Amino acid sequence: MYKRKENVEIEQNLWGFSPEGEGGLLYTMRNASGGEVLLTNAGAALVGVRLPNGDGSLCNVVAGYDSFAEYVDDTVGMGKIIGRTSGVISRGRLVIGEQTSRLAVNRPPHHADGGRKGFGARVWEARTEVNRVVFALESVAGDEGYPSGLRTEVIYDWDDDNRLEITVVAKADGATPIDITTAPMFDLSGEFTPASIARHRLQVNASRYVAMRGDNVPTGELPTVEATDLDFRSEREVGDLDTFDGLIGERGGLDHWLAIDGWQRSILAHVATLTDPQSGRKMNVYSSQPALHLYSANAMSGSGAQRDGREYEDHSALALHCMALPDAVNRAEFPSIVMEAGELYVQKTVYEFL
Repeated sequence: MYKRKENVEIEQNLWGFSPEGEGGLLYTMRNASGGEVLLTNAGAALVGVRLPNGDGSLCNVVAGYDSFAEYVDDTVGMGKIIGRTSGVISRGRLVIGEQTSRLAVNRPPHHADGGRKGFGARVWEARTEVNRVVFALESVAGDEGYPSGLRTEVIYDWDDDNRLEITVVAKADGATPIDITTAPMFDLSGEFTPASIARHRLQVNASRYVAMRGDNVPTGELPTVEATDLDFRSEREVGDLDTFDGLIGERGGLDHWLAIDGWQRSILAHVATLTDPQSGRKMNVYSSQPALHLYSANAMSGSGAQRDGREYEDHSALALHCMALPDAVNRAEFPSIVMEAGELYVQKTVYEFL
C-alpha cells in the first residue's frame, strides 16, 4: 500500500540550546514535489508540514513554534511525542503481576501523558538515514515512577507522495506499560483560526467512544456514537465548537477518545479523513493503534503559544492522535499495553496529504 520512495533531501541546522546546554536541531525533509516536513529533537516534535500551493508557495498545515527555545518551554505539547504512556493512569497506580508502582502524579490525583517530565519534555538524540530522521531516547528504571528501563526510537519517513509515516519502536528490560504517540495539531488551510477549523469536514471509522468520568478517567464503557455529537462515521462539518451543548460542549470542545472499528493488533488500517473544502486539501490517517483522540486545542488561549507573532486561539487547530485506549493498565476489558522484557513494541501512524 505504501511504496517507499526515491531519495528525499534532508537538511540539518543548529536551532539553539537548552538551558542545560543541549543542542537544538531543526531538520527539513524535502520531497520531489517540494513538500517539506520540519522536525526538532526537542520532544522529537513535528514542527511543520509545508505543502505546495498552486502558485508554488508553501502552506504550513501543522501548528508549531518559531524557535527551539519555545519548544523547550512549551506547556501545550505542541507536536511532541507523548510517553512513556499517553492519556491518564488513574491514581498513578500501576500493578503488573505482583509488583505495584506509584507513578508521578502530575494531574492530581492521576498520572497523565508520562508524568511531570514526559518524553515530550526531553531533548532526544537524533540521526539521519536514507529518507528518514530518527530520534532516540533512553528512559531509566524509575523514571516518573515506571518500572524497567526503556529505549525508544521515533522514525519519521516522508515520501514523494506527501505521506508522513511515523513509526515508534521501543524495547524494555522488564515488564512495563508502553503507549507512545505523537501529538500534531492540524489546519489544512494553514489559517489556524476557529472559523477555519469549523469548516473542516471529518470522517472517523469509529462506532463507539470512551465514556469518561469528570476527572478524565474512563468508566470502562464504550457507548455507541449513534445520536451523539461524536458520530463522525459519515463525513460531516466539525462546526463551531462553542455552539455544542452535548458531549462536546461538556468538555469545552473536542477532547474525546473514539474506539476504531475492526481494530486488529499490529495491522495498519484507515482511521480517519480530514478535509478542508476551501483549500481542497485532504488528509487520510492510518494507524495500528486501537483509538483516536480528537482534540480541538481547547487550552491554547492564554498559553502564550504562537507562531509568526500571532497567538493561537482555542479551537484554532485539530489534533488526531492515534493511541491506546486510556487507562488501559487498569481496565482488563481494554487491549493491554504492558510489554514484557525484550518484547518489541512497534506502532505506526501515517498522515497522507492529498
